[in-house]
Amino acid sequence: MHRLNLRPTLSRRAALFIKKHPSEVTRIVADAIEAAAAMDALRPKGVRQLPVRLRQLVVAPSDPAAGHFLSVSEAAERLEVTRVTIYAWIDAERLLAWRATRRGILIPAEQIVGPREVVPGMDRVLDTIPDPEAAWDFLTQESPYLDPDAMQRPINTLKGGDVEAVIAAARSFSEAFS
Repeated sequence: MHRLNLRPTLSRRAALFIKKHPSEVTRIVADAIEAAAAMDALRPKGVRQLPVRLRQLVVAPSDPAAGHFLSVSEAAERLEVTRVTIYAWIDAERLLAWRATRRGILIPAEQIVGPREVVPGMDRVLDTIPDPEAAWDFLTQESPYLDPDAMQRPINTLKGGDVEAVIAAARSFSEAFS
């Protein structure tokens, strides 16, 4: 019986890095898997998918455990607007949301910053990364496309008002995975 070798072959340089920085390996592998998952989310359906062994390690963006999501009614209450306004904001891409099969429309709570106030620039992010789930993944993961030394989340940069930096990072992100 032939045994499959699941151990990756590493370059000498990579092996030395692991010896020198063993505590960073888990984070680096997780970052690589997250990048692969983000790349997979940007591809059209039916085009190369993540290998099955990697797919089981990635939290689905529509999984409520991946973050706190609101229904349309909950978002309307939190924003102090009507449900009709929520739908209008979703259509205008002012509010990022997507339809999940069992839970209806999911609205990430973190983009709401106060009554009648959402994080600025969401429409521009969705122009650059049209898939709302992929856009949310981009916004909530630490990004080397902003300041590689700081590794900050683009959603926090948007909250700080630097929309242009996030849009430039979103373009780089999209180009890297297309």
